[in-house]
Amino acid sequence: MFDEVVEDETFYDKDYFNNKFPNTSYYLSFRNCNFTNIDFSNTDLERVDFMSCKFISCDFRNANFSNNGIKDLTFTNCNLLGIDFNSSTLIDSTIKDSNLDYSNFSLVKFNNFKFNNCSLKNSSFNEVKLKKVVFNHCNLCNAEFLHTSLDKIKLNTCEINSIKVSLEDLRGVIVNMNQALDLSLLLGIKIEESD
Repeated sequence: MFDEVVEDETFYDKDYFNNKFPNTSYYLSFRNCNFTNIDFSNTDLERVDFMSCKFISCDFRNANFSNNGIKDLTFTNCNLLGIDFNSSTLIDSTIKDSNLDYSNFSLVKFNNFKFNNCSLKNSSFNEVKLKKVVFNHCNLCNAEFLHTSLDKIKLNTCEINSIKVSLEDLRGVIVNMNQALDLSLLLGIKIEESD
């Protein structure tokens, strides 16, 4: 199915099913393509450009998506465990019902991006620019947000136990009452019931 891949080629309006994506040194571009049950695991995708594509039940474990521009993509029910998006730009895209545990989003620029019902445990968001980013019903336990402002970011539907974040970066974050109590521990506040 990927046999037709040649150097510096662009593919339009194709559907790919049940296959292994090649680890190639070519510059490839996919526009308006659908990928279902494709194995991208341990693949270097730094030279591959995807735009207006859909990924359904694909395996991206430990794939390298770094230094990439990603626009108008949808990932549904995908395994993105340990994926590396380092230094990429992620625009107008959605990841839903997917596992992103141990993912690297360091130095990423997000714009109009949605995480819906995703697991992001132990993921790194270091020195990230978050613009119009939605975290809806996500597990962010032990995730790192260092030098990443969470101002106006809603985490109130998410699990945020043991989140790693600086006090400065927490300013303006939107959380629920229980989360606010948990985050107060970062401030060293001790809560005692009055007599």
